[in-house]
Amino acid sequence: MNRYVFPLAVIATSHLPVAVADEQPLELEPISVTAEPFADRGELDSTRPVDVLVGDALDRARAATLGETLDRQPGIANAGFGPGAGRVVIRGQSGPRVRVLDGGVGVLDASTVSPDHNISTEPFRARQIEVLRGPAALLYGNGAIGGVVNVVSDTIPTEPVEQIGGSLGMRYDDGAEALTTYGHTEFGIGRLNVHLDGLIRNTDDLKIPAGSVRDEEEAHEGEAPEEVHEEHAEGPTNRLENSSTETESFALGTSWVDDWGHVGLAITRYDTHYGVPGHAHEHEEEHEGEAGHDEEHGEEEGGVRIDLQQTRYDAKLEIFDPLPGFTRLRGALVLSDYEHTEIEPSGEPGTVFGNDGTEFRLEATHAPIGQLTGVLGVQWVDADFSAVGEEAFVPTVQTRSLGVFGVEEWQLNALRLEAGLRLENTDHDPTGNQPARDFSTVSLSLGGNYALGDHANVAVSLSRSQRAPSSQELYSLGPHLATETFEVGNLDLTEEVANNLDVTLHWHGDRVDAELTGFVTRYQDYIYQSSTDSLLPDGEPDRVDEEGMAEADGELLYVRYTQQDANFAGAEASLSVLALQSTTLGNWRPRLFADTVSGELDNGGPLPRITPSRIGLGLDWQRLSLGADLRLTRVLTQDDTAELETETAGYTRLDADLTWTVRSAAALVFGLRGRNLLDETIRDHTSFIKDQSPGVARSVIVDMALKF
Repeated sequence: MNRYVFPLAVIATSHLPVAVADEQPLELEPISVTAEPFADRGELDSTRPVDVLVGDALDRARAATLGETLDRQPGIANAGFGPGAGRVVIRGQSGPRVRVLDGGVGVLDASTVSPDHNISTEPFRARQIEVLRGPAALLYGNGAIGGVVNVVSDTIPTEPVEQIGGSLGMRYDDGAEALTTYGHTEFGIGRLNVHLDGLIRNTDDLKIPAGSVRDEEEAHEGEAPEEVHEEHAEGPTNRLENSSTETESFALGTSWVDDWGHVGLAITRYDTHYGVPGHAHEHEEEHEGEAGHDEEHGEEEGGVRIDLQQTRYDAKLEIFDPLPGFTRLRGALVLSDYEHTEIEPSGEPGTVFGNDGTEFRLEATHAPIGQLTGVLGVQWVDADFSAVGEEAFVPTVQTRSLGVFGVEEWQLNALRLEAGLRLENTDHDPTGNQPARDFSTVSLSLGGNYALGDHANVAVSLSRSQRAPSSQELYSLGPHLATETFEVGNLDLTEEVANNLDVTLHWHGDRVDAELTGFVTRYQDYIYQSSTDSLLPDGEPDRVDEEGMAEADGELLYVRYTQQDANFAGAEASLSVLALQSTTLGNWRPRLFADTVSGELDNGGPLPRITPSRIGLGLDWQRLSLGADLRLTRVLTQDDTAELETETAGYTRLDADLTWTVRSAAALVFGLRGRNLLDETIRDHTSFIKDQSPGVARSVIVDMALKF
């Protein structure tokens, strides 16, 4: 990839002088949330909780997976399955309840099927990452009942590119001896624009604190984390075995931009090969211990690895004043060819997952009718999912969905009201003898944003969203070794309903920025996995072998998808104060942030892998070309656990960033970053393998980027 990207960037910048930046502050352009239905709408204008990660904050947060990149945002956590895979968790929801978009359209991968399947989008490509916390099913369909993550890049330029520009960067992270090289460039020829980017990342096994690989033989149910015996990692380097990764990604896009709008095409390729730590597919016949145990797995060297490949084709169109009565038309069409193969420890290919997907989306903004402005839209998704191999616990299923939606807003002085409706039909058609299922869902929303003077506003969102069961929840039958369960689907599942209330208070002044959000979500017929005691009625959860045969000491927990009402509630808060503004001492901005969420079934039992509460302090400092950021986060102990779930000890994480920018016609940015500087043992409670795969030990990152 370097031979394509780097020469373009070097040629483009070879003539640019570099000098120390002056003291003039840069005036930043307003940040628009592209995932919102109305154009040029910022975070503060939304009726629902929205976060946009952009600029220096995004540069500090970038990581190999989307889950790790967003991990420290309010209300968001990472459900990592080792360094190579990271799901996004929003307010305790993940998988089929959180929709990940690439440029406003679904990623069309298999990341919702299993937590060891990575999301097939590259965070280093993003110009900004938008998060809609809470239900967004009205805009984006079934998979967005818990929230949306939209990765926005410039693969298809939407504005004229008048001169060549781009970036070229390199990052080294000693936490995994990781070397990342990346670059992108854009140039225009008249009204024709071209975008090219590429990335190569190679990492070794992750460095972890000594003694942080938990001995599962001692991890008995109900035992407090500090009482659990921990073994030292093998070898003097304390590396997490089978956690190395290799990633290559590139994109080529072009667009024609005119006064009437723009039209463009792009092709994106994403290849990654990563290990799954603490996870093997070969098992001893005799296995003792609980779910998550891997000490008596087969003796073969190495471990399971995943080879993931996706080729994605995008076409986008935007037209201003397309028809009488309409001011804007946006359209997008995506074709995706996705496949990933699980490589056995022997090196032989095992189960192969595929997803050939197509998604079409069209939105039309109508002209104002009095004080009323609105967007009408249609979304169509056709996905052919397949799984072939001994561990294909989900059959081949074709899923089609068609949704139509409308959102209207009414502006009345300081109050803006917004209401919306979505009708959607989802059809699952599996191969074999399984019956097809068809679902019709209705989602409604009502929201308001009221300005409390020049610096404050309050936003309220009330919604009722429905989700059709996924194909996995309906049809799965077989061993799911990533989670060490034997999954059984349920053809009797009905639509899941989320009734949600969000209230957000914003204050944005010259020196103080603050936000406080509280939410309550009442689920009707919440779909979850439940253990049973019917195969071998002995007062203990049923366990089976890989064939599904009941055994008292079977290696897999027998689980079946079922439904029950559930309740989620929580809050997110942030406060930032410009405490000192001095030409001599620089600008000092301390920060305070916190979030919490709880999730329980109606019978009072906690749901598993709920994000623990967090509170943190931060400090931003900027003077001329120097910048620093310090973050101290306390993650509390999670002891409100589900049946068979172990507790997770709290920890304190200290991170620091120091940057130096040399700027003239181009900017040369040097970064020195420290992660987990206290060398704490970090376990993400949201992870299925938190015992076998702890977070990185104390590490240092050095990076350099040329931005032109």
